[in-house]
Amino acid sequence: MRIAIFTDVFPPSINGVSSSILLLSKELVRRGHFVRVFTPKIRKGQLTKAQLEGVNVSYSSSIPSLFYPDVKLAIPVYPKTVYQLIKDKIDIVHFHTPLPIGADGILAAKLLGLPIVGTFHTYFMEPEYLKVMGLDRAGEGMTNLLVKLGWKYSNLYYNAANLVTSPSIYTQKMLIKNNIKTKSIVIPNGISVPISTLRELAQHAREKTCLYVGRISKEKNMGALIEAFDLVHKKIPDAKLTIVGSGPDLKKITKLVEKKNLQNVITLTGKIPYEKLLASSLYRESTLFVTASTSENQPMSLLEAMAFGLPIVAVGKRGIPELINNNGLLCRNGTPKELAAHIITILENPKKAQAMSQAALRNAKKFTISHVATQFEKIYQDLITKNAKQKRSPLASGLSKLL
Repeated sequence: MRIAIFTDVFPPSINGVSSSILLLSKELVRRGHFVRVFTPKIRKGQLTKAQLEGVNVSYSSSIPSLFYPDVKLAIPVYPKTVYQLIKDKIDIVHFHTPLPIGADGILAAKLLGLPIVGTFHTYFMEPEYLKVMGLDRAGEGMTNLLVKLGWKYSNLYYNAANLVTSPSIYTQKMLIKNNIKTKSIVIPNGISVPISTLRELAQHAREKTCLYVGRISKEKNMGALIEAFDLVHKKIPDAKLTIVGSGPDLKKITKLVEKKNLQNVITLTGKIPYEKLLASSLYRESTLFVTASTSENQPMSLLEAMAFGLPIVAVGKRGIPELINNNGLLCRNGTPKELAAHIITILENPKKAQAMSQAALRNAKKFTISHVATQFEKIYQDLITKNAKQKRSPLASGLSKLL
């Protein structure tokens, strides 16, 4: 198959969505498919050919977004995109973001009569993300209006697809609740982490190191995590927390750590490239993974933690409960007191931690990139076959012959 992927986030930008897209793209290429990714150009430089492992990438000029730090908005050139799809003899278009690049892919696919798959990754219209944009200060009435408008905007994109995928059952239900018309199915994010062995987990229960990996931003509820670990440290003085990541709230969180006098307890590493992080000892030498976020769909870092056999402490919101099956503890609301209590429970009970580690390894197996790619291969092939039986538009056929 020949697949075009459209996404407004892609490495070297580091986040769960970009990592999941790169992993899927490389796995599809490894299986013999042609993949071209369309994405905005960023100043930090692009991945090398060796890092892309056969994935072709077309970069569009871009401008900074006003609504979300670190995200670039593409300035797509529509005729150029159409030409590239025809030149590559693309069979199917898969878009991941409801932003300019996504629109470019949808319009080009419609013109050429190609089937379209859309994947819903982020609740950008929900209150947690409105905080990031500073739109939560307008009052409850305005917030509710913005949420409704955000879902209507999202549906403009996803209703243009032939099929929509979502990583979690919760997200699928939210799409249906908010009036998406396109059929939706659940396909999880994929991880490439080799599943650890039980023997490797022996030290996890003995250590007292907690790990968070992700953005440092308002929607991640990082302040609550710092407050929680202040409580943990008072009960367990040798407990440590490592925070991996960066974001718009990094300075604010750093000041909070200093205010609590936790500099020797909490380590902020900043950004670490995806492959370097997985090759490091950070996951292997941690006792548990913790997040206070209430905005998660299906975080890659949590799936990776499971593959390393880490018990999870998280908030039971959105897609998170689907990932916890005897492998962690869930908070109802993510208050510092709740988080601290669950962290302390695991750190003070080595046998419980070991049992959760074993459950984490069992649960992680269904999220391997091989398992996920197989599911995408099937839906791609089904849509391509169905599309081939339908008559292409005269315009699409004419353009193909002309170019």
